[in-house]
This record gives sequence, structure tokens and C-alpha cells, in this order.
Amino acid sequence: METFGQALRRLRQQAGLSQAELSRATKWSQSQISRAESGNSVPDESTTRLLDTVLQAGGLLLTLQQHDRRGVLVPPERAERAPDLVLPTDDPWSVSDVARRLHRTDVGPQTLEQLRGTVEDLCCEYPWRDPATLRGEAKVWLEYTAKLLDSRVTLREHRELLVAAGWLTLLIGCLEYDMGLKRPAEISRNAAFQLGRETGHGEIIAWSHELSAWFALTQDRLRSVPSYARAGQQAAPQASVAVQLAAQAAKAHARMGDHDQVQKMLDEGFRLLDKHDHPSRPENHFVIDPTKWDFYAMDCYRLVGEHKKAAEHAHEVIHLAQRPDGTERSPMRALEARLTLAIIALREGDLEAAQSWTEVALSTDRRSVMSLAMLTGEMVSELRHRHDNDPAAAALLDQLLTARRALPPA
Repeated sequence: METFGQALRRLRQQAGLSQAELSRATKWSQSQISRAESGNSVPDESTTRLLDTVLQAGGLLLTLQQHDRRGVLVPPERAERAPDLVLPTDDPWSVSDVARRLHRTDVGPQTLEQLRGTVEDLCCEYPWRDPATLRGEAKVWLEYTAKLLDSRVTLREHRELLVAAGWLTLLIGCLEYDMGLKRPAEISRNAAFQLGRETGHGEIIAWSHELSAWFALTQDRLRSVPSYARAGQQAAPQASVAVQLAAQAAKAHARMGDHDQVQKMLDEGFRLLDKHDHPSRPENHFVIDPTKWDFYAMDCYRLVGEHKKAAEHAHEVIHLAQRPDGTERSPMRALEARLTLAIIALREGDLEAAQSWTEVALSTDRRSVMSLAMLTGEMVSELRHRHDNDPAAAALLDQLLTARRALPPA
């Protein structure tokens, strides 16, 4: 009889698929397919069913999976049914045997490892990928996670799957808000909060509060922001999300004109940031690294009128957003930094520089609708307040109003 790995390699080659193509078709990583074909691992039952379907194996892979995992050949139709258990009262080992059966699982460590890696990859792609496309992919993985929860899992695996669902739901909420989908974003945020509470995962709870702070900030519900920030910090006081919560509170105080509180929150953010090591994957949207702090400080300093500090941070944000090949790893941050420089130019009477920074900013495809609406609204106010009778400002005002009208309705 063939081993599972031998059959998998033969069926894949007969189907004319490379390992990479089979990986994309089954959402099982190429490295795991390679290890399975080499006989170094055997997938869980749910993955095997998908492989069997894609390769049209007629149940062969599932049969071999059962054989290789358990050492005996178990027909699939019998493997699916729970056996009738008879517990003789005089057998002291019967309870131990049942306990061993209770630890059987259809998921296993390899599936969880793959899921954790994929969720982190998706969160790392947030800053630059098209939000609608990334949202669709995240929803596919959320559905896959839900199907795993319907299978036979241990308690530990059940919690890990719920945690993965929590991160995916947070990501979906962020993307929906970027697209201007306020109501779906709030539904996703609340779902993530419930998953965090159910699993006792303070960091997921804290990030759900951070989303609430962000939503309130961009909807001009400024007095709510510090409350959300405090709730998030209480949920995960040692996590790096506390830094971003302090930043959101500082930005709200800046918009309310409370300069003392702005500096207090910025000092608190610096103090919290200093407690955390540099993350291994700083591009993950749900981790905080020192490069993000320039972005938060830039916004606060602009709002309180400290133009020199705001401009310094804005230029640093643009620099940090650049990859070595000239493309941008964080286009949304760079967009807001350029609009910050445009606003400063308006306040200093340099319409030409304001026009130049605005044109580059508005050419960026990856954007957050709600943040862009807030910043362009700030620019329109500056133009009408400082340059209302200046003919040279008319073209820039028209450009901003056109850009605002083109935004999806929130």
C-alpha cells in the first residue's frame, strides 16, 4: 500500500499541479505539502478531505491519512462515526481509554500553525493592499476558521481558533472602516470584542476599544475617545496597543484644543513605547513599533500649531514609508503626512507648496475614506479661513471639494 505522502505526490503530478498551485487551491502551505510528500507529516482530517476533493482521489487520501496517523486501515465511512462505547464496570482502565479518545482532534498543531501564520500575514498586508480584496480574503479565512470550530477539537484548540477569529474580525473591521462602511465596521468591531471577552484575550479586547476610539475620532465624537482609550488600557495594560490608545487620546485632546492634555498623553505614549521591544514584524497592523510614533505625534503637533515639530515628523513618516525600491510600504501614513505638510504650507501662506503636496497625496490609491475625509475637511476650513479671497486658492479648493465628493458615502 502507498503511504499518504507517496499518493499525494502521485495524484498531484497526475493532475498537472505544482506544489505551489496545490497550495493555492487548498490554502495549505507549500512547505506543508512538501513535508507531507516527503513522509515527514500527515495533515488533519479536514485538510485531507479538501486535498482529496481537489485531486479527485475518491477517498483514497482520507483512507491513507487514517492509516498513517493511527497505524491501522480505517474506512472513511467508519472513521466519521463515533463508536458505540461499552464501559465494563470491572475494568479500571476503561475511563483512561475514554479520556484518551476525548483528546482526539480533527485539527492538530499543523493546521493551527498554518492558520496563525496566515492571520499574521494578512494583518501585515493591511497597510498597502487593496482593502476590498484583503477584506474578501480575510472573510474566506474567517469562514474556514468557523468550519474548523465545527469539527472535533480540544479545548485548547477551540480557544486558539476563537483567538484567530478575533484577529481576523478586527482586521475586517479596520478594512470596512477604511472603505467607509461604518455600520459593518462597528458590527465587526463588536464581534471581535465578544470573541476577546469569550477567550479572555485582553489584547483583542483592547484593540476593539482602539477601533472605537478611532471611529469616534473621525466622527467628531471627541469626548468619547479618552474613555475608550482608558478602557483599552485597562484590558491590556502591558500590551503595545496601550501606546496607540494613548496616541488616540492625544489626538482627540488636540482637536478639542486641550494642549496640556495633549502633551500629557504624548509623554505617556513615549513612556509606554519605551517598555516594549522592537517587534519581529513591525508591519503587522496590530503591533506598535517606534516608527509609528512619528505618525501619531505628527498629527498632534499639527493640530496644536507646532508646525516645526509637525513638519519634522511628517518628513520622517514619508521617509520611513519608503521601501528601498521606491515603492511605499505604508501609503496611508505617507498620504496623511503629505496632507499635514500641505496644511502647514497653507498656514504659512505657501499655496504652491500646499498644491504640490496635495496632488501627490490624492494620487495615492490605498487610503482610509474616513481619515481622508477628516483631513481634507481640515484643509477646506484652512483655505476658507485664511485664503477666502485669494484667486490662487480657488483651484486647490476645487480640487479638495472634488476629492471629497468622490469619496464613497459613509
